Amino acid sequence: MKRLLLVIATALVLLLAVMVVRTYRIPTAHSDRHTATYVAQVDSSSAAQRLSNAVQIATVSFASGAPIDTSAFIAFHAFVSSAFPRVHQTLQREVIGSASLLYTWTGTDRAAAPVVLMGHMDVVPVPEANMSEWTHPPFSGAIADGYVWGRGTLDNKTTVLASLEAVEGLIASGFQPPRTVYLMFGHDEEVGGRYGARVVVDTLVARGVRPALVLDEGGFMASGIIPGIAGRAAIVGVAEKGYLSLRLRATAEGGHSSMPSSRTAVGALSRAIAALEDNPFPYAIDGPTRNMLDAIAPHATFGTRMAIANLWITRPFVQRMLSASPMGAALMHTTTSPTMLSAGIKDNVLPPYAIAVVNFRIAPGETQATVIARVREIIGDTLVFVEPTDSARTDPSPVSDIESPAYKLIATTIRSMIPNDTVPVLPYLVMGGTDAKYWGAHSNRVFRFLPIPLGDGDVARIHGVNERVSVADYAQAVQFFSMLLREIGTLPAAP
Repeated sequence: MKRLLLVIATALVLLLAVMVVRTYRIPTAHSDRHTATYVAQVDSSSAAQRLSNAVQIATVSFASGAPIDTSAFIAFHAFVSSAFPRVHQTLQREVIGSASLLYTWTGTDRAAAPVVLMGHMDVVPVPEANMSEWTHPPFSGAIADGYVWGRGTLDNKTTVLASLEAVEGLIASGFQPPRTVYLMFGHDEEVGGRYGARVVVDTLVARGVRPALVLDEGGFMASGIIPGIAGRAAIVGVAEKGYLSLRLRATAEGGHSSMPSSRTAVGALSRAIAALEDNPFPYAIDGPTRNMLDAIAPHATFGTRMAIANLWITRPFVQRMLSASPMGAALMHTTTSPTMLSAGIKDNVLPPYAIAVVNFRIAPGETQATVIARVREIIGDTLVFVEPTDSARTDPSPVSDIESPAYKLIATTIRSMIPNDTVPVLPYLVMGGTDAKYWGAHSNRVFRFLPIPLGDGDVARIHGVNERVSVADYAQAVQFFSMLLREIGTLPAAP
C-alpha cells in the first residue's frame, strides 16, 4: 500500500511539474505599447450632434421579407451628403441594391489592394411595449448626461458616422489615401443583408476588387466581462457564426377539447422544444475560441494561465468556467433558441397544428445541413415536420488570419489609442451576424471591431432598451478610423 501511495504521489508531483513548466512557457503580458504618430482632432460636440441627427432618421428594418421604407433611407442619404460635404464632393457615390451606399475614395496607388470599411444604416424596431422604459425616446437622438441616446447608437450608425467623420477630417487635412478606400454601408443588415451588402460585395468582386483589409462591426472594447481579464480588452471578430431558423410544425387531429386524442399538436410541439433544449450542441474549445484563450493567457492570473496552458487535462474545468455565462457558453457551441410560438384560436378547440420557430447560431465545424439533421434526430417524432424558414441563412464564415498584416494593423491602432496601457487584443468569434460574412469567400482578412467600450449591462442595450453611446467614446471611435486610415500604406500592395 505504501508503495502504491508513493507511486501516486510521485505521479501527482510530476503532473504538477509538467503543468507548471507549460504555464511558464506562456509569456506574461509584455509592454506592447505604441505611441500614435497621428491623433485626429475631433470636435466631439459637433460630431455627437451629427450622430444625433442620424439617429432621428428611423431607418428601420422589419421582419425578413417585409417592405422597406425606402423614403427613410433616401432621407439618410441626403443627410450624409449635407453633413459631410467634403466626402460628397471628393468620393464617388453609388446607390446599390435600392438603398445601400458605396463610396469610393481613389488612392494614389490604384494597383495596391484596397481597404473596405463597412457599417449598416438600418436599425431594429422598438417594441411598443418597451417604449415607456426608454429614458429618452428611441428615435429622439437626445444628447444628455454625456451620451447620445437612441436606436443605432451602438448598432450600427456609430460605425457609419464615425468612418464618415474620419474621412471628412482627413480630406480637410489634405490627406490622400495611398490605396483606394471603399466605404460600404448596407441598408438591410438586420434582416440578413441579402439585398444590400451581398449585392455590393458581388459588385466589387465583379470589378476585380480583392481587399487587403475589410473592417466591419462585431468586436468592441470590453471592460470587466472577459473571463480572466479584470480590466479593458479589445476583442476583434475574426469569424462569425452561421444563422439558421427552423420551423417546427406539429400536426394532429383537431376537435373539441373535451375529447382530446392521445396525442395533440401542442403536446408534440412542446416535447420537441423540450427535447432540443435538453440536448444542446456539444461544447468545444477550438478555432477562434481557442485562439482567444491563447491571447488571454499572457494577461491572466497564474491560475488562469495554468488552466489555459494545460487544456489537455483542464478542458472540462475551463468549459465549466466559460459556460457559467451565456456569452462564454455561446463561444463554445451552436446555440438553440426557441423564439416564436403559434397555435390555437380558442380555449376549447384543439388546434390541428402548432408551429414554433427555433433559431440556431452555428459554430465553426457545423453547417446548416448538420444542424437540420441533428434537430430531426433529436425530435424523432413523425408528428413534427422540420423545415428552414425563409429568413436569410448562412453557414459559419471562414476564420480570418490573425497573423496577417491587416490584423496586426488593427491591433497596433488599438494600442496606439491607449498608449499608457497594455491592452489585450483578442481574436473573437462573433455570435451575431454582420454584413462582413459576404466577404468571407473572397478574403481571409475580414475583421470586425468598433472601439466602443461595453461593460456590464451594455450588451443588453444592443437591440434593447436605452441604447446609447458616450460622446467621449464616440469621439475616440472617430480617432480610431482616422488613425487606421493614416496607416493603411503599411499594408502589402497585394492582398
